[in-house]
Amino acid sequence: MAEVLIVDDDPDIRGILVFTMEDAGFDVREAGNGAEALTELEKKAPDCMVLDVMMPGVDGFGVLRSKRQLGLAPDTRVLMLTAKTAERDFVRGWELGADEYLTKPFDPDELVERVNELLRAKPAALQERREAELQKAELLERLESAFTRPRMASRPQ
Repeated sequence: MAEVLIVDDDPDIRGILVFTMEDAGFDVREAGNGAEALTELEKKAPDCMVLDVMMPGVDGFGVLRSKRQLGLAPDTRVLMLTAKTAERDFVRGWELGADEYLTKPFDPDELVERVNELLRAKPAALQERREAELQKAELLERLESAFTRPRMASRPQ
């Protein structure tokens, strides 16, 4: 079965994640922070990583950045698990190489299904989705700025 690395600084959430993934038949490793995650990635690349965003020290974005810069686990699929719901946070993750997002609180069955979908997806399809998400975010940003830009009052002639 596929191996999943669970990365979350909250031991209770990490325990739930580990139980959920083991119960679904995955081999599971865990890390309690970003630095531990990078050490685990150096040891052996998992098939998928469930990565919390908000952690002290090296946060989830820092893990993605370091993973890319160091060339660690290039084929590992990354599901970001986060309480952050701002569009700019999603964009940042897509830019750094996240493959999927799930927000907390999460449904354990949905988590398992999303991980399975990631593992079945072809790398090219994941890259296309990432690019589409970034294009969508860029369009939304343009729309927002168009509607929030101060309008010049038209002068009668």
